[in-house]
Amino acid sequence: MLTLLRNIPKSYAVNSRRFFDKEGFILPLVLIISLIISTGLMALAARSWLGLNGSIRQSQSRQAREIAEAGLARLIESLNSDYSYLLIKDLGDWGNQSYTSSICTNSQIGSPSTTGTVGSDGRYTLVDYDFQGSPFYGGKAMIRMRGERLRGSNSVAATAIVDQTLEIKPKSCTTSFGEPTVTSGFPGLLGQSIVLGNNDVFGKLSGNVLCLQCYSGTDYESLTRAQQESYIQMKNNGSVAGQIFLGPIDLPPVPEPPASLSFGTPLDITTSTTLTAGTNTGACRVESRGAGTPITHCIVNSIDLNSKNKILTVDTTGGDVRIYVRGPQVTLTGGAAIRHIPPNAPASSLGLFGRPIDPTNAYPDQLVRLAGASTTNALWAFFPDGNMGINGGSKETAECDGTGECTGGDINGAVWAKVWNGSSSNVAQLVVPADIGTQLFNSFGPQYALGIRDYVALGISHWSSWTKQ
Repeated sequence: MLTLLRNIPKSYAVNSRRFFDKEGFILPLVLIISLIISTGLMALAARSWLGLNGSIRQSQSRQAREIAEAGLARLIESLNSDYSYLLIKDLGDWGNQSYTSSICTNSQIGSPSTTGTVGSDGRYTLVDYDFQGSPFYGGKAMIRMRGERLRGSNSVAATAIVDQTLEIKPKSCTTSFGEPTVTSGFPGLLGQSIVLGNNDVFGKLSGNVLCLQCYSGTDYESLTRAQQESYIQMKNNGSVAGQIFLGPIDLPPVPEPPASLSFGTPLDITTSTTLTAGTNTGACRVESRGAGTPITHCIVNSIDLNSKNKILTVDTTGGDVRIYVRGPQVTLTGGAAIRHIPPNAPASSLGLFGRPIDPTNAYPDQLVRLAGASTTNALWAFFPDGNMGINGGSKETAECDGTGECTGGDINGAVWAKVWNGSSSNVAQLVVPADIGTQLFNSFGPQYALGIRDYVALGISHWSSWTKQ
């Protein structure tokens, strides 16, 4: 037996050193595998935490955007319902109390809230409101609102900015958008103070009267039609076909001739005179406008015509004519008239303008009397420092159609003055064309297309947002 054991090959003998070497190799392997698994678990946990944190941040950003959108909705609702006259003003002008459109009676004085809260953890702030357009035709408003999602400590967790562009549309004060228009809102007769007397103002759409200082209150919506007529001192035989508005409006400056033109001695018109578009001598000068129709500007000291044989004829066949009165008066009595030809010429093609407004009354008011017996025809008269009126009866009785629009009258156009002093006669007539606001807009610019209008914001044409943590 001993001999057999001795003869066993060495390769079959147990190598204790090799056995223990293999046992030493397994332990590091287990440790390495454990480390890899631990690292993977930690990475997975970190990824899960980052995902959760990102989800929270994304949720907070979404909430901030929703807060900004809620602020926009509240602002637009407030503007549409109570402060629609601010829809056509930039944010920086909301508090300056100047109005390019007079305020409808259903509006409030002041401005809407530009900040607010949503729930217990949301805050919004109006960043900007920028209107681009005109009061006459409306336009677009670009609104920027900031929304903030707050933490429990009232610090800001997320901020979102939302931009919206809205369509701003004009409408009548008494109708909803899309309903038939009952008035253009344009003031055919405008004055700081008005004594209408027995004068008639014709024209359903634009035959409106606006008195800036006839009523000192702010509760315009409480006034009845009878009270409005009383404040403009309308007598029993007087009438206003359009609306009566009492309240402030921001008047544009009276038009002036271009400073580049040099004029001769101003005219004193006391006999029959003809002013023709294109005349470029003496007190009249022509303003060339490239491809546009030229404008003839004439400087006049005063106009004093006192008999039916004395006529001031203005021919606008070759372009608009604008007459600037620098002196104390324009008086047409005894049948004298301003005759505007051709007969179909629009009122905007003949402008009769007085001195600029004189807030301190440093000079006597200009006296402007257009005789009722005259055929004054189509014109726009603007005398910010003038005491204006019509005396006597008319040879051009207004003729109206079924829609309430008329022709004829002593003046066919519009009259703006410091004071309107109406005649005691019941046949002095101002006929206001339905499109007179559009005429002045096209001929003189958007600031002269005044109106008592309501506005509405609708139709989002652009939307964008971004967030920050």
